[in-house]
Order: sequence, then structure tokens, then C-alpha cells
Amino acid sequence: MSNSPPPEPPRRNSARRPKRPDKAPKRDRDDWLDAAREVLIEEGADRVKVEPLAKRLGVTTGSFYHHFSNRKELLDGLLDHWERTNSEPLFRAVKAAGDGGLQQIDALFRMWLDETEYDPAYDRAVRAWAHSSIPVRESVRRVDDSRIDLLTAIYRRLGYDDLRAFIRARIAYFHQVGYQAMDIAESSEQRRILYDLYCEALIGPVTAAP
Repeated sequence: MSNSPPPEPPRRNSARRPKRPDKAPKRDRDDWLDAAREVLIEEGADRVKVEPLAKRLGVTTGSFYHHFSNRKELLDGLLDHWERTNSEPLFRAVKAAGDGGLQQIDALFRMWLDETEYDPAYDRAVRAWAHSSIPVRESVRRVDDSRIDLLTAIYRRLGYDDLRAFIRARIAYFHQVGYQAMDIAESSEQRRILYDLYCEALIGPVTAAP
């Protein structure tokens, strides 16, 4: 009989298996549109392309084609996204302010002042895009007209006749668009200090009950 010790059982490998790489994040349609918006603002419409956007989002181009048929559909969606996120909030703010003209115009002007639900850089980028695209130019003109119509209705509530309400609406709107186009360097504090004086100049004497 052998006196040698019994063989040791095989040891389990205590080393942990290498961690599998994380799966690519899931991206929905709005993620793609938000990324496209960022590129539009930073680099212009010509740079809104599928592969660079996929890299920015950390996904493959297959994710893109799950939500869009082609780049044109993305650009069309981006234009709709601009109107949905940068124009519709203006109308909602006016509606939420009630029926008073002064309350409505204050709500609209403060949307432009605060820039929380309205992004002037997005507007500037889309206007720049309109220089090279007829459909975009037509969409911008339609949105501009709707915003001016909104202002015209407010000025009517403030007591101005139709023509004067229209002219004052255009002055107020052109002032805002020009302010953005010039990219004036003013802090939020400076703008708030000047806010009442801008309102005085743009609203004028109120002849109707607010």
C-alpha cells in the first residue's frame, strides 16, 4: 500500500472573467434630432450627416435607419423639431397668460428674455440654413408670419387698430430677430435691468384695459 498523499483536487480559477463591454446605448428618434440640432448650431446644416452623428451618440448607423429612412428625412424632422421646440412654447406661454394684453406680451417677451424654453442660437442656425434651402426658407417665413400674427393679436388687445397693431408687431419682432442676429453681448442681469425700458418702447401707450 502506497503511503503517498492523495492527489489534490483541481483548483478553480479564481480570476474573474473579463467584463463584457457595455452594450451600445439605445437611442430614440429625439436623441438623433437633439444631436442633429447641436451640430446644426455648431457647424451648420451641411455637417449634419449620419456617420458623424452616430459617433457622437455612440451607436452604429443601424440605429439611425431604425428611425429615419435617409438623411433627408432627418433634415425634415429637424425642421419640424425646431418649430415644435422653439416656436410652439411661445404660443403656449401667451395662452397660459390669460386674456389680458399686457400679461400676454409680458409672457412672450420674457420667453425671449429668459431663453429657457426658447433658444436664439437654434433660430439663428435655422435662418442660416434657409439661405441654402428653399423649403427651409419657406418654413422660416411661415413661422415668422405666425409669430407676427400672434403679436398683432396681442397689440389689438392693447387697443391698437388693425394696421397699427400689425406695424407694432413687426417692429417688436424685427427688434428681437435683429438682436439675435447681432449676437449682442449682454449678461442676463443687464438684460433684466433694461427689460422695462424695452417694454416701454415696444408696447407704447396702452389705450385698452389690460
